[in-house]
Amino acid sequence: MIGSLTLAERSEVLGLLLSAHPELQGEAERVAGALLLSVSVEQIATEVESALVGIPLDAFAARAGRVRGRGYVHETDAAWELVEEAMGPFRSDLERRAALGVTEAAARVAVGIITGLHRVREPEMGTVLANAGDEAPPELAASILDLAATLGVVIPDDAPGKHWSSWTDRL
Repeated sequence: MIGSLTLAERSEVLGLLLSAHPELQGEAERVAGALLLSVSVEQIATEVESALVGIPLDAFAARAGRVRGRGYVHETDAAWELVEEAMGPFRSDLERRAALGVTEAAARVAVGIITGLHRVREPEMGTVLANAGDEAPPELAASILDLAATLGVVIPDDAPGKHWSSWTDRL
């Protein structure tokens, strides 16, 4: 039955259980900490790639051209808006982990984001990412490196050669 609950309902169940059984608080904290630390570069890269490739063209069509209340919106601007929105949750995850002090996990998130961007560096024509321009993936990757540096997150020295070697001269 728990498997059929929404995330909000599962969250409520956890809250109720912890209220009813405060002795589980330490165990819940341990599990939460382990979850925050167990981030995979590959998983993040795959999620970034999927998020960027999966931006729907109908959302792009709704934002580009003559848009009610905004006037004319250039295709590149509309595409960038959608791409940045798709990147938002990944940036937030990086910031959240850094703020919690799990900087090694935050570094894996940053490396995963850049790896995902590297995978989509040559987007298929006609996609939203292609409409954002050829420089969109490397510019976004550079912004992630800047954000990581601002947050005190150290990217491992071997990450560029291992995950985005064709960009080492650009980032």
